[in-house]
Amino acid sequence: MDSQALKILVIEFNPKNLLKIKEVFSKYSFASHEISWLQREENILNKVEDERFDAILLSYDLPGSKANGLEILSDLQYKDLQGPVIMMADKGDEGFATQAMREGAYDYVIREKGYEDGLPLVIHNALNSFRAAKEKERLQREIAAKKVELESANRKLKELDRIKSDFVANVAHEFRTPLTIIKGNVDLVIKGGLGEVTPDQREMLDGAVKVANRLARLVNDLLDISKIESGKMKLKLEQLNINNIIEESLSAFSKMIKDKKQTLKKELAKDMPNINADIDMITQVFVNLLSNAIKYSPEGGTVAIKSVDLEKEIMVEVSDTGEGIAPENTDKIFDKFTRVTAEKKEGTGLGLPIAKDIVVLHKGRMWVKSELKKGSQFYFTLPKT
Repeated sequence: MDSQALKILVIEFNPKNLLKIKEVFSKYSFASHEISWLQREENILNKVEDERFDAILLSYDLPGSKANGLEILSDLQYKDLQGPVIMMADKGDEGFATQAMREGAYDYVIREKGYEDGLPLVIHNALNSFRAAKEKERLQREIAAKKVELESANRKLKELDRIKSDFVANVAHEFRTPLTIIKGNVDLVIKGGLGEVTPDQREMLDGAVKVANRLARLVNDLLDISKIESGKMKLKLEQLNINNIIEESLSAFSKMIKDKKQTLKKELAKDMPNINADIDMITQVFVNLLSNAIKYSPEGGTVAIKSVDLEKEIMVEVSDTGEGIAPENTDKIFDKFTRVTAEKKEGTGLGLPIAKDIVVLHKGRMWVKSELKKGSQFYFTLPKT
């Protein structure tokens, strides 16, 4: 027990029982108890509120009192008690125990021979249970309060995220029209629509077109992200064969691969079944992975493409022989606006997040395996029809 004296209130009007309780507490020199004895004329509820006891010993039978122990216990349960209530009764009154526990008692004692010797331990155990329950209640209240705070903060974050997404979408839309006009006018000048163009002028105009195209890609990526986050990205499902998408995309990148003197390895599953998917979106996913593999593989490196027919889904693997990704960065590779490679490359940092979101939208999966200095392998799966 605590070194500080425990304040115990005894509600017992039988002199014989009172004497036994006094004697047993006088024996315990290792623990300090401050015992109060309720007098018949005292108001129990007022006394409990005024003095704040660590434990209450309450007799079921109170001769000469207007109320029995259970009635007093029923009133006590509406008070903010400092400690537990332990009921006492004579042998033969065991039937009261169930009701006593239901009314809020933490334990009960049957007055049999030598019962008083166990009272200090009963009080100690009941006090520990009481304090544990109170601490649990306190923690539950704190958790409930924190939950309300978190829910409120989450609502605010969602609203801020919605405002951000709307702002990004609006800005992207505002950029799209002037960019289209700029590109159209520059193309007109390059083609000689306003007169002959000198080599120096053409070089500068080509640079302007390149920058405009980069901005156009950024605008398109921002619009894609906005649609995905807002749930407005709609799939136009049709039957398609992933091998056909791979072959068509590779032909568009053949010159780039040749210019970098890279080796292309291709292993496509035979008799690949059709799947139900959005052809434009799935093409976008594969093109993103393929362009990254070419971009990050060094000159003379290898780009490998593989398609696999699994039991319930088809899988595509795109591998490169680039610098690879550090283990601590593999979880970040699909984060928006994040680039984890040390080498600076053009791009928005949105390609992989968009690709993964598109795959997830098709109820598929995307992941990466990588090792520094040995390259990376990107995988995505799509469910079969």
